[in-house]
Amino acid sequence: MMYKKRPTLLFLLIIYSQLIISQTTDTETFRINSRYSFYSFENSTELLLYIPQNNIYSNISVSLSINGETAGSWKGIPGKKIIRIPVSLNLKPSDYKLIAEVSVTGRPFKFQAASDLLILDYKPNEVKTDRLTGGLIVNRRQFFPFGFYCYSPVYPTLPEEEVVKGFNVISPYQKILPETFKDRKAYMDRCAELGMKVHYNLLSVSGGGGVSSKIDGLTDSRKRELLINEINTFKDHPALLAWYIADEPNGNKISPDSLVKIYNLIKEIDPWHPVSVVFMAPFLSSVKYADAMDIVMADPYPVPELPVTMVGNVAGQLAKAFEGQKPVWIVPQAFGGGELWSREPTLQEIRSMTYQAIINGARGIQYFVRQGLNMFPKSTGTWSECGRMAVEIAELTPWLLSDEESVPVSAGSPDIISKSYIHEGCLLILAVNKTNAPVRAGFSIHRSFQGKAKVIFENRLITMIGGSFSDIISSYGSQAYIIDINPIKETVKPWKGNLILDPGFEDISSPGVPSACYARGNGERGATYFLDSREHIEGYHSLRLITPTDNGSTKMRFFPVSVRPGATYLVSVWAKTDPEQIPDKIDNSKPQYFEISMGDYGIARFRMGSDWQQFVTFVTIPYFYDIPPKTNLILQMPSSGAGWFDLLQVAECVDIEKSTNPEIWSSWKDF
Repeated sequence: MMYKKRPTLLFLLIIYSQLIISQTTDTETFRINSRYSFYSFENSTELLLYIPQNNIYSNISVSLSINGETAGSWKGIPGKKIIRIPVSLNLKPSDYKLIAEVSVTGRPFKFQAASDLLILDYKPNEVKTDRLTGGLIVNRRQFFPFGFYCYSPVYPTLPEEEVVKGFNVISPYQKILPETFKDRKAYMDRCAELGMKVHYNLLSVSGGGGVSSKIDGLTDSRKRELLINEINTFKDHPALLAWYIADEPNGNKISPDSLVKIYNLIKEIDPWHPVSVVFMAPFLSSVKYADAMDIVMADPYPVPELPVTMVGNVAGQLAKAFEGQKPVWIVPQAFGGGELWSREPTLQEIRSMTYQAIINGARGIQYFVRQGLNMFPKSTGTWSECGRMAVEIAELTPWLLSDEESVPVSAGSPDIISKSYIHEGCLLILAVNKTNAPVRAGFSIHRSFQGKAKVIFENRLITMIGGSFSDIISSYGSQAYIIDINPIKETVKPWKGNLILDPGFEDISSPGVPSACYARGNGERGATYFLDSREHIEGYHSLRLITPTDNGSTKMRFFPVSVRPGATYLVSVWAKTDPEQIPDKIDNSKPQYFEISMGDYGIARFRMGSDWQQFVTFVTIPYFYDIPPKTNLILQMPSSGAGWFDLLQVAECVDIEKSTNPEIWSSWKDF
């Protein structure tokens, strides 16, 4: 079968009706957790104390200890569900016992909460879960997984076809057998070159379930042997994101105890990567499996018989049930036309389902299922919409994974779901239409603002009056609005005489890609050039180049600038790299470098480091009568790996003694 076995439609309708049943609120239990699932290179952390509902406005006093040693304290009225208590970390790798003693004014006894605090040796490919935001920390950066399932064998060009659209995760169904090892190693290595991560499928030798994952005739001892060998083989691979151990165990009668044993075995071998399980309806049965996973996933497939709101409701209930414990990922439906599903979702429906899930707390998206070029889903337009959302979510990642307290926002319509987030002084309002009809939303921010709201994925502005504005959201559509409420103060500023258009890559008229340039290939189809809102030295973006193989870089040819024959120009760019993102087959001592040139008049090569650094060179235009009046700045990164670039500048120098711009002269003197 190409699809997963699913329950009857009647059963789905019963389950959908159960989604609206409210959960019981715990009014007495305090809980304590470390913010990250484990620590390695960090020298400090936050401990998260979860306050029961009836104590949110009580006077409380908290005393923290780690292995019996005092670690911190807190006093006051929480006023919210979670209080964050900072503590220093000066601990050797080990598993520590974290205890919080809580005194509540007016209560004659103390409450106690306990959990583990795990310290591990650092590994470059480690993956942490952030229990506060629900996100991941990958390569020391925030990471929002946005990808898809696919089938085996993985078509050799599939990863490069999808990474250039913005997808960052792939999860192939597969059988863990020695005779297919080369296939698995091949796609893992290719994904590492591309900067793509793999949600690694162990179903055939772990918890079971899933498409074409059953291996007949294997004893339990042989499965265990294959499982251990697979984990040892790939646990240090740069493409590894997480281990996927069970598909719909609640529907396949796989007990929680059996999965806990698998989970503990994996964690004994590889504690550096999270373990995931996917659940079918009834989705809240996942709570019974809490000790067998680090990431909880759900696969509600409502189209066309059930409302698309089912997806958001499932995400919201799971986010509430696992708040402060485990990230929630959703598997949106990207198939249809057989079994119980008479058609695929439309591109509008798949957009609404995806954004409903995210607004309601999902912090990972993994579509079921992708088979190129037009097998699953059949509609290339629908899959293009998924790619469009991939670059949108990449742009929004710093907001979606922000730990800053936001400003409440209301949408003024029961048909619109909305939520607000703050990052670096900018307010994001995310909204999605639950209905198949356009809706006018009246947004109201619970603070007074004047100015403009940027509709960032449509390149337009809306005037705000007193913190309110309105907009029409299309059928099953979504919108993202950015409002500068407290803009950051720049420490690095562009030169006034800079000739480069959009030097800091802040023009996101087309989300995800730089605006004022052409891109030229060097024969490597998987080379990518995306804007990255997580890394920048100026503004809110940088340009990220990933070169999968040496001399395979994309050449970025920027908008032409006017030049004078005989004149000298100062060229400057800020750049950094991440040596740990180089695949393991490449010598880590090999330098990473980039090249920058002005037409054919001059070229310079620079070696990058792991910190932002300004690189400067000079180019003199020859004094000939036939020199063209304009030329192009060209940037490329011939060495394989990942590089970030920001604040690209070109300015004319009058002579060697002084510049036409004092800022440029000051920068030149430093070099």
